[in-house]
Amino acid sequence: MHKVKLIISTILLVFFASVVTAETTVIHAGTLLSVPGENPLSKQSLIVKNGAIHEIRKGYVQIEGSRHIDLSCCFVLPGLIDLHVHLTTPVKAGGSLRVVTETSADLALTAARFARMTLDAGFTTVLDLGTGRRQHEEAIYALRKATREHRLPGPRIIAVGSPISPSGHSRTGLYRSDVEKIVGPEGVCNGVDDCRRAVREQVKRGADAINFYNTGSLLDEYLVEQTFTDEEMLAIVETAHALGRKVIADGHTARGVNAALRAGADIVDTVPWPDAETWKLLKKSDAYFSPHLYAFEVSLGDTEESLRSGTTHWLPEPILRRLLSVKENPYSAEAAYKHGVKIAFGSDTGVIEHGDNAGEFAELLKVGLTSEQALITATINAASAIGLQNQIGQLSTGFAADIIAVSGNPLNHIEELSNVIFVMRDGVVYKSPE
Repeated sequence: MHKVKLIISTILLVFFASVVTAETTVIHAGTLLSVPGENPLSKQSLIVKNGAIHEIRKGYVQIEGSRHIDLSCCFVLPGLIDLHVHLTTPVKAGGSLRVVTETSADLALTAARFARMTLDAGFTTVLDLGTGRRQHEEAIYALRKATREHRLPGPRIIAVGSPISPSGHSRTGLYRSDVEKIVGPEGVCNGVDDCRRAVREQVKRGADAINFYNTGSLLDEYLVEQTFTDEEMLAIVETAHALGRKVIADGHTARGVNAALRAGADIVDTVPWPDAETWKLLKKSDAYFSPHLYAFEVSLGDTEESLRSGTTHWLPEPILRRLLSVKENPYSAEAAYKHGVKIAFGSDTGVIEHGDNAGEFAELLKVGLTSEQALITATINAASAIGLQNQIGQLSTGFAADIIAVSGNPLNHIEELSNVIFVMRDGVVYKSPE
């Protein structure tokens, strides 16, 4: 009898899911910005079917038998995209020990909580840049599947698995040699052929994109300006592109960044110390620059006396002083904007609190971008940078129904994006003022 009830319940659940998926939803938008960069329109109806934008009509349309959502008092726009998150990483000290104290199940539960916070903040797509550990891979791939199938609330997750790195530059911390054999970093390679293997291995495991460390870490005692050789970088990029994956080069100094751009990287991330050649290569290569300014702002204080007042207060003082030197000089994003480089949004949550992603917008305005340009970095530009420009980043026919709403106009007041009141992802409502 119990088995019969279970079968009936399963059938009803499948039937209900199919009905919900097939349901037509009509959203009445008081103001609609369907394509960032274009003018918003008032009193529009978004018609959503099968998780996608089916049609946009003028006025407040009523369709019999459909679900109607009243956002007539709201500003409606595409879901936001963040190209730098670490969903398994909390903002706290002692993170390097988690690899020997927490399982992939622990990390998956942590990531699920942070994914919900990120989605509630209006970010419907994120790029998780990995940690280099197998436990992270297992956790993030499981969460990606669960959120994709709407079994758990969260953004669309694009995952790199583990970053590709040479020996000694995996940014994972070091343990005794016997411990390192068990919990050592994934994605390590040395030499051209081995780097091709490492990329193929990551793709085989499930990587949607490839991230590689082209320089040492900001948190290293000695910052290595270029980790891989030029030939190794070229092998990484060529192999990833051949397998249909975009490539992110996560690094800091001009030498390594420029080498990554010459190799064909699609996105360069962070880049606090570029040079004149960096801008020439960015313009020539048509790559995107993804800074994360807010992370520098909140990670430490503004003076020598307040170094330990930020989110990374436990770091050694020489490292905090290095980070302060970045804050004390004009951010490279300011130069990037003046050179006409394409900027894509990245927050580096894990350094900042999850759900606080939108704090990056105010920092982009400080370096010269308008509110409209800042919004474009997290929609049109971010979608194009990761190769999803025909699926997300705007609300047009055939695009994913990733829709958010705020009370006021973010084109006039960018801080409105820090108070998202409605979130739909792939046609499923996860947050509503109703």
